[in-house]
Amino acid sequence: MAYTGTTAAILSNYENALKNYFLPASQEQLNHGTILADKIDINEEDVFGINAKMEMHYGRTNAVGARADGGAMPAADYQKVEQATVPTKYNYGTITMSGPTIAATRDTRGAWARAVDREVTGCVTDVQKDMNRQLWGCGYGTLARWRSTGSGTSYTLQKKYTGNSAGGDGFGSTFGAKYFEEFNRGTPAVTASLSGTGIVTVDATNIAVSAITESSDYDTITCTDPSVSEAAGTYYVRLASSRSATSATAAGYPRLEMMGIRGIVTDTDLDEIAANDGTNTGLYINDPLQGLAVSGRNWFKSYVNTISGGRYSGQRPLTFPLMQKVFDRVEIKAGVGYGPDMIITSHPIRAEYLNLCQTDRRQVNTMKLDGGWTALDYNGLPLMVDPDAIDGEMYFLTLKDIQIYRMSDYEWMSDAGGSILRVVSGYDAYEAVIFRYAEMGCKRRNSHGVLCDLAYDPY
Repeated sequence: MAYTGTTAAILSNYENALKNYFLPASQEQLNHGTILADKIDINEEDVFGINAKMEMHYGRTNAVGARADGGAMPAADYQKVEQATVPTKYNYGTITMSGPTIAATRDTRGAWARAVDREVTGCVTDVQKDMNRQLWGCGYGTLARWRSTGSGTSYTLQKKYTGNSAGGDGFGSTFGAKYFEEFNRGTPAVTASLSGTGIVTVDATNIAVSAITESSDYDTITCTDPSVSEAAGTYYVRLASSRSATSATAAGYPRLEMMGIRGIVTDTDLDEIAANDGTNTGLYINDPLQGLAVSGRNWFKSYVNTISGGRYSGQRPLTFPLMQKVFDRVEIKAGVGYGPDMIITSHPIRAEYLNLCQTDRRQVNTMKLDGGWTALDYNGLPLMVDPDAIDGEMYFLTLKDIQIYRMSDYEWMSDAGGSILRVVSGYDAYEAVIFRYAEMGCKRRNSHGVLCDLAYDPY
């Protein structure tokens, strides 16, 4: 039963604070709290219903050419375009406050303000951290990759860019247990028969990680027993943030998280990034970005510079010629003066760049960017770092061709009466839910590039 009297009054205080103060503050912090969120433009005009639609211009008319005097004009032709679809993704953050906590703050305005501030600020920070992780992924929600297990409650997670002992190398191999340090829960996504039926089974058990032991090559987690049989290719996701896939699953069905840089700046389809057992890659659903498979569409591929044996087959030192080659390839495709306009990487790779400059006796200049960001200078471009960037890789982005397609900015969920705080059914507690409906998409995929397989000193 809901509280009445003075407690009802204090509930209105909470609600007014959420509506009038914390929502604008939360929107500002979330939209400008990370480099990518701050630098990528928002697009609401091209969102229709639950999707964004855009025309991808990939070819020019052939109705041009030189002719002799009196010769026939070039035959009519047309501009080549395909329509791409960017499906909206839905993200949430829930705040729960018990009835006694609310009642205990009824006598002091400062007390309830502190209670609201603690919960809202904490939730906003947590949403911000998770959204930034998603903006570096490929939509499948990879938190870590399984390496081996000693028992049902102790597992080792891959931590090396290449040369992991089980499950092969690939996206997520460098994560170790870093995404379990503050968010200590997840669930296994077990891959099986990638060479035959392309199956991923996402478990429903939300394991709780109670301890993490770090080493140079892998991290060990102590957790509740998920009671599943992990195997090569198993990766971990947030509970209910990804779905199982079979050969009959529709493309895109397993992906519930926002698209990220790893899924955009590549030359493969998305399932080939997520599903990897060390021998085989990809699901049989052939999951493409924005509905456009890379097969037969060379124009829908980013430039990927790998070591000679292929991505993840080894590591090599960062060099200025390698950086310049990726820069030039992206500039040629994007257009001189148009792109790239940002280089972004991880802290260890930035350290490699600084060491390279020092060895070559090059002066390292810094740049001050809008929003208070600081970057190193490379060819007049900002070279920036991100805590969720992928170790061993350096991305050359044309940010003008990446946008956040937004159906709804961060808002508080309300009931039919407009109330933000709602009684939790069956409990002496109230909850508020912040949500955002959006997805990251790209207008041109070939105006970006990535330099892969770089050697670094792990942090």
